Amino acid sequence: MGFFRKIVKLKDGEHLLIRNAIESDAAEIIKYFKKVTSETDFLVTQPDEVIMSIDQEKAIIRAHLEKKNSLFLVALLNDEVVGSLNFIGGGRKRTKHKGELGMSVLKDFWGLGIGSALLQSLLDWTKKSEIRKLQLEVMVDNERAINLYRKFGFKIEGRKEKAVFKNGKYIDLFVMGRWV
Repeated sequence: MGFFRKIVKLKDGEHLLIRNAIESDAAEIIKYFKKVTSETDFLVTQPDEVIMSIDQEKAIIRAHLEKKNSLFLVALLNDEVVGSLNFIGGGRKRTKHKGELGMSVLKDFWGLGIGSALLQSLLDWTKKSEIRKLQLEVMVDNERAINLYRKFGFKIEGRKEKAVFKNGKYIDLFVMGRWV
């Protein structure tokens, strides 16, 4: 689907580079995911579940670059990955128009507009793709993320009861979607 690249001015005046993840990012992405999963309990993945192999990460990046209805974006400040968005389009003829997204931002950079910039980048990318529907799952207690998704036109389409076990209790997930 071509290479995506965009520069965004953040709320603090810094310039953020958003672009496709590339194979040479693999080590930095692994480092990022280990850090971001240890900073918040709003992500399903825990730090010890992050891929350890650079070759495995390179394969994931390559798969996204080769599949025209998938996208793996990194948000870079001074060559450091501070955010990412992963979108995987449907693999069947009847579902190739939609896909699931996951997004995260390092805690030190919350509130600067990185999440908004990543979501807007995904929406920009969809204009040149066959994607018509975006879907995601978010923990019901993650109000910050839910508000961001609503700001971008996502609606709650369902609820998965007791889908996540964290901090000794079960948490529901909202299923949210948006037509593009």
